Amino acid sequence: MTFITLVDSTLREGNQAPGVKLTTKSTLTIAYALADAGIDFIEAGHPYASKQEFDRVTALVKSKIAKNILAHSRAHQDDIDAVAATGANWIGIFAGINETSQKYRIRKSKAQIQDLIKRSVLYAKSLGLKVRYTIEDASRTPSDDLIETFKIAKAAGADRICYADSLGVCDPFKVQATIKLIRQSLSDIDLEVHFHDDRGLAMANTLASIEAGATFISCTVNGIGERCGITETCLLITNLHFNSILCSGKASKVLKLSSIVSKELGDAFDRRRPIIGEYSFVHTAKLHVTANSRNKNCYHWIDPAYLSE
Repeated sequence: MTFITLVDSTLREGNQAPGVKLTTKSTLTIAYALADAGIDFIEAGHPYASKQEFDRVTALVKSKIAKNILAHSRAHQDDIDAVAATGANWIGIFAGINETSQKYRIRKSKAQIQDLIKRSVLYAKSLGLKVRYTIEDASRTPSDDLIETFKIAKAAGADRICYADSLGVCDPFKVQATIKLIRQSLSDIDLEVHFHDDRGLAMANTLASIEAGATFISCTVNGIGERCGITETCLLITNLHFNSILCSGKASKVLKLSSIVSKELGDAFDRRRPIIGEYSFVHTAKLHVTANSRNKNCYHWIDPAYLSE
């Protein structure tokens, strides 16, 4: 039976959201809430970016709140050394290989970037780190280049590969076809997906990718992140439970988790947001109110009582 591991990125992707600046204290508070909700794989931050980021990740590792702590890294030795120094057991190395990445992000040829990826993965493994390699802007990268580069990372020792729709341009039809192709070509390595919500399709893309074979999902509480954010953790947990798909999250904890993160980040979200929005289970039409008083299933896709202890 398929089991989905949530890689909650609230403490990394969420910290990149406009107006958000996590402290060590808020980091630990959120991490405890994530652990209470059954999430034991936390993406923590980018240690090389600043002393504050390094200190946040180090404090989280020392707390031993989660079994797996992953820290972010470019394909640079200095970044990798910073992750190793925090004590994190996982590193997330990212590098794009498409034309935009070659010309404007990394400013190297595809062959040079692929060599950089190989050397970075090998170096991280030599330090005893488990490695997730992510192709940034994967959704605008030719399929042949995706497969070729993932195979290079795997051969160098990567423990997991990740397809990142960095711009949020994917749709479920493309996602299903692409993830199936990756699974067929690399069937013996774990696959993670990371979908941004710029088109409002992150959740649909995530569910399509699970159907196609992805088993690790990058997500954030309240969907917080760059621009429009990414796949929302609490809604994902609820959808997976609704579909009888096992995952590393507890549906009974989602409302509590959402509330804690919202308070710590000082971040408000749409009242009409599914599951976590305050209007999610509110009815005003007399017909709805009357019918629901007789049977809650009349106008609810899930019993609200299921979402809190």
